[in-house]
Amino acid sequence: MKRKSWLPVSLALILILTLLSACGGNNGNNASPSSSASASQSASDPASPSASSSAPASESEAPSALSGKLVIWTFFDQVNDMAAKFMEKNPGVQVEVKMFPGDQYQTKLLTALQSGKDLPDIFDLERGYIGKFIDSKFLADLSGMGAEDLVKDYVPYVQGLGRSSDGKLKAVSDHSSPGGFWYLKDTAKQYLGTDDAAEIGAMVSDWDKLIETGKKVYEQSGGKVHLIENAGDLFDIMAYNTEPWVKDGALVIDPKWKETYETQQKIRDNNVDAKLEFMSAGWGTALNSGTVVLTSMPAWAGFMIDNKDDKAVGKFGVAPTPLGFYTGGTYRGIYDKSPNKELAYEFIKYIASSEWQTYNLGKTGNMPGLATVYQDNMDSFKSSFFGDQNVLKPYYDTVTKLPALSADKYGEDILSLWRKTAGQGIANKTDYDKVVASFKKEVKNAFPDLKVD
Repeated sequence: MKRKSWLPVSLALILILTLLSACGGNNGNNASPSSSASASQSASDPASPSASSSAPASESEAPSALSGKLVIWTFFDQVNDMAAKFMEKNPGVQVEVKMFPGDQYQTKLLTALQSGKDLPDIFDLERGYIGKFIDSKFLADLSGMGAEDLVKDYVPYVQGLGRSSDGKLKAVSDHSSPGGFWYLKDTAKQYLGTDDAAEIGAMVSDWDKLIETGKKVYEQSGGKVHLIENAGDLFDIMAYNTEPWVKDGALVIDPKWKETYETQQKIRDNNVDAKLEFMSAGWGTALNSGTVVLTSMPAWAGFMIDNKDDKAVGKFGVAPTPLGFYTGGTYRGIYDKSPNKELAYEFIKYIASSEWQTYNLGKTGNMPGLATVYQDNMDSFKSSFFGDQNVLKPYYDTVTKLPALSADKYGEDILSLWRKTAGQGIANKTDYDKVVASFKKEVKNAFPDLKVD
């Protein structure tokens, strides 16, 4: 692409603010739920939520056994579609969806919960802060309502994140958010000799192979093309393949982070990465122009592809990363003091069902939370960007191996501190021990309640 910037500044800022709230796309063509939500929010008065609900079903439709009204709070505009489909199935139910700007939602929700006034029956929680709510008194115990049956066939990590520290299920997601290496097929053929996802996956199946492949790409292109966007991609990939940052009230640094840091330094020293920050204008340009061969992308991020006049249709492939990873995720819980708990649980049941998740996969390209929906659609699902490729397979093969860990109130914030400190260390070629020392100071300042040796 011959343009000075990939995205207008305003849209880029919106995407950055709401990126981790996102978890869907439109079959890889249109804006993901994150970008759609951001656009609709910015178009409305940011001081007040937008409320929407579908009209009740006509009287000619078959009566439903369910009746009543639900209020759902969210930052995610696809909930409107969930509500509409649920009401279509249950004409006696009215669902009111109140959507708040993503950068205000967490504060708005916490304030309401603490005041106990004007609260929803169901509220959404984003991956980045679900750990701050999961052990609270505000979330109903879904295990006690029978929800273990809903998640017994789930992707392990997805059901794990919805559990409190005592193992009770407190929130449920209708999707998973796996990532992979996206690539332009023509670029892959030119520099890797193939556009086959499995063959490319084998070339980068571990970090040593990835570095060797990257060195060849750089040399072959005369220094004009890099294998990956940024060594920092490893933060996302390793974040959920390492031990939690906190155990028994103390900071824990998994030894794998040292190995990862050394790998990131090798990637940088051997020109394997283009040094482009995630979501920067240059990052998006490289993704769409092919000046980088492989881009680490979550499955829902199709809105980042330049598809004007359908020019990207069938042009991309997706290959597995050395280890599975995910980015983002949205969970739904029931307010513990809701007078409509039983009806709210029926809504949770619906979004956890294969019926909704199969529909959602087909309409938006959102990867399912149910492993069985992956399996049932493995050979039939197609996404326009990826042509005839079986895109469910690389995601399923990696995401199902991620451990089922519960969220905690520290993990995401500490990961951000590590990302910042280690990222600076890589750029400045700082010794690992010095990076760790700086990191520990950051953690002590941010979390004085934690024991930091």
